[in-house]
Amino acid sequence: MLAERTPTLPYRAEVRAARRGDRSAFETLVRSVQRPVYGLCLRLLRVEAEASEVAQETFLRAYQNLHRYDDGKPFDLWVMAIARNLCLDLLRRRSRMLTDNVDDMHEVLPSGEVSQEDSVIAGEERRSLESALSTLSVDDREVLSLYYVQKRTTKEIAVVMGVAPGTIMARLFRAREKLRKRMTANSEEAA
Repeated sequence: MLAERTPTLPYRAEVRAARRGDRSAFETLVRSVQRPVYGLCLRLLRVEAEASEVAQETFLRAYQNLHRYDDGKPFDLWVMAIARNLCLDLLRRRSRMLTDNVDDMHEVLPSGEVSQEDSVIAGEERRSLESALSTLSVDDREVLSLYYVQKRTTKEIAVVMGVAPGTIMARLFRAREKLRKRMTANSEEAA
């Protein structure tokens, strides 16, 4: 008797158990994808409270729509697509609101503290990068974040964003160029 050689997707057993009402299985699913989901939300929204709220809403929607999930596809990408759509909805609502009082929140990124000098240099570089990133469009920040921060492939990003992989490669190229130009301009201003 030959054993089936079809690879099982991660999360498949947990999804099936969660569909049967096993709350601990769904909690396992949430724990397995909560960091990348929150990270994407934070990169897109740039406000910690909103990112946290949207991440929670993402998991609520995932739970409510678990019956719609195609378990032949990666669960984490399905949840990331939900998070992305919720973030874009919020950004659209935000852009419709007229406000003069917008707080520009800076993220706190962990760093490996080798020495005080290295820590200061790394902090300056991080601030410079974050400053340059903040001038990019949501689409540019999103594609850069998914590719470099979350280490997603262009195919995975295409699934999350609902576009062709070739489009992702073009967007990555353009976003990197914009970021490079902004970083160069920032370093010339500092000199």
